[in-house]
Amino acid sequence: MKQDVENNAAMTSQAASEFECRFESVIPLARLDAFKLVVDHPELWWYPPLSEAPGGDLDVRIEPFAGGACYQIDDKGQRCIWGTVLSIEEPLYMRISWQVAQDGSLIAAPAAASRVMLNFREAGEVTRIEVVHNKFLRHGEAGGEYMQLMMQSNGWPRILKNIVEAAKTLKRK
Repeated sequence: MKQDVENNAAMTSQAASEFECRFESVIPLARLDAFKLVVDHPELWWYPPLSEAPGGDLDVRIEPFAGGACYQIDDKGQRCIWGTVLSIEEPLYMRISWQVAQDGSLIAAPAAASRVMLNFREAGEVTRIEVVHNKFLRHGEAGGEYMQLMMQSNGWPRILKNIVEAAKTLKRK
């Protein structure tokens, strides 16, 4: 297991017939509030992984039901779907198809995309979020390379750091 102390994210990888990476972090909110932050307010923490922060404002939303879209609308009005909700149960988990390719392009079909499972675990007055990103082979021959990129600081560690920072901002209000 590889520990990223700066971002408080534990990471493991498994190379077998399928690639998988795991991350966890502590969100300084109760479980229901942490779940609502992630699902109801993605505009507070999301921007596309493996890229610089986008210029202009993004309207980011997650439709909280099976088949719902995870999408962003840029300042030009362009809607980009970056995921599809496969299953969701408040405040326990959300499972999505990850429709972002390694080069940042979008994957139209959820069936052709990798999978992300977000589990929210009570840990006293805070919440432990566990992220499992798997089925990288659906991204083709470069699936293993893509998994390694998502393990870098501007992949899942940055997303989790953004969620934690958004939670801290909400607590101060």
